[in-house]
Amino acid sequence: MRTIRTICLVIAAGFLALGSIPARGLAGVEPDTGQSTYRLDKVIVRDHPLREASMVVTPEVTVINVDQFKKPGKIDNITDLLDEALGVNVLRSSSTPSQSEGVYIRGMDQSRYQVFMDGRPMRLHGSHGYFKMDWTTLPIDNVDTIEVIRGSHSLLYPFSMGGAINIITKKGRQTDDPRPKGSVKAGLGAYGNQSYSANITGGAFNTIGYSFAAGHREGDGFLRGNDYDTDNVAGRISLYLPTNGTLTYGAEYIDTVTGYAVINDPDDPASNYDPDYPIVRKGEVDTFTHDYEGKCYDGGRSEWDKEYVSQSLLFEQPLSLGVVRAMAYKEISERTRYAHLADGTNPSNYKKEYTGGLSLDYLDVDLIPNHSLSAGGDYRDQGTTDNKDFYSITSLYLQDVWTLNPKLSLTFGTRWYRFESDSFVFGSTPLEKDRREEEAWCPKARLDYRVDDTLALYAAVSREMRMP
Repeated sequence: MRTIRTICLVIAAGFLALGSIPARGLAGVEPDTGQSTYRLDKVIVRDHPLREASMVVTPEVTVINVDQFKKPGKIDNITDLLDEALGVNVLRSSSTPSQSEGVYIRGMDQSRYQVFMDGRPMRLHGSHGYFKMDWTTLPIDNVDTIEVIRGSHSLLYPFSMGGAINIITKKGRQTDDPRPKGSVKAGLGAYGNQSYSANITGGAFNTIGYSFAAGHREGDGFLRGNDYDTDNVAGRISLYLPTNGTLTYGAEYIDTVTGYAVINDPDDPASNYDPDYPIVRKGEVDTFTHDYEGKCYDGGRSEWDKEYVSQSLLFEQPLSLGVVRAMAYKEISERTRYAHLADGTNPSNYKKEYTGGLSLDYLDVDLIPNHSLSAGGDYRDQGTTDNKDFYSITSLYLQDVWTLNPKLSLTFGTRWYRFESDSFVFGSTPLEKDRREEEAWCPKARLDYRVDDTLALYAAVSREMRMP
């Protein structure tokens, strides 16, 4: 465990300036006119004024509207959109979607920022989190918007050392028109790539809203053995309460199989070289995790096989002052990694992992003039189905956004962490089980100055905890 201090001073001119980005300089980017401000928070049900834009860039956040966004080529998964966002780089080892793709925010990999879906954490699932983020478990078919929060200044998201990515799903519509809206998409591409998806959204009696989506994607891949086959189903059902609150149940199921690119080397007899595929020598396959990539050979089963199931219950209630938001969630995944090696052995590795948690937030409380307070906390267990609390993580936070004048604002506060994990007493013989416990206070502050509609300056200082 390391507690990391990050101090940065950034002058956000030109490329971070809202109006200075040409409307055609990026695919689908809409400039901000300065007449409306995107308010960054954890509230999912909202009708913000930027809803019709395909992409909006502010100094704090990039917001991508999935249904409105257009770009050349395919959009099959989250990473196809993230590589269009300012400050985000996506590194791929091949054309096949991979669980080990590297996504970087301002040069920081996914071990240093957090990924959320509707506010619940998606990174470091279970007890073996060195697969920092499995992007194949994030299908795009039921996604409404994607928020990319740059920098570590926001206290709303735990462990967000380098920022956060919040994926907001579709929740249906509050309407008395029973006619649903839907779409069906199909795509074909090189190397046997096929994509089929459908979604439907609607509501009834101004009381119930729903959104369902399903998709299937497969392909042979550019490299030998690097095929993939993915099926996913997702749904949300919302109940609109008489108090103007919303209760939403969500569920996802993903079944994905991705073949590892095998060695294909004319100078390596063990590879059974096939000239119809590119040459791939041992150790030359790009990999971003400690996996079997770059080690597998033809002649056996070499693949990543994973099933993922999640359920969540989200409650949101606007009050005269602020919004109350509560969530409970559970995720279970089963993954098996298979490899056929040069010596003829066939190692495999099976993991069944569990993550479950609760969160409670009281957001945007304008109790004091020119101040917007937010407070909350979350608790989660990570482990296996037999040992659910291998990790236990508790955190609490308090944040204030102080508007000093129309151009100047200060965001500041602190987050407290308590981290527990199973461990062993060092040097004990035989090994003696122990419970590791650590705590940390992580204050953050950010000063923003908006020079005009095209230029913003900010300075930030923060302290953050990084879990193993």
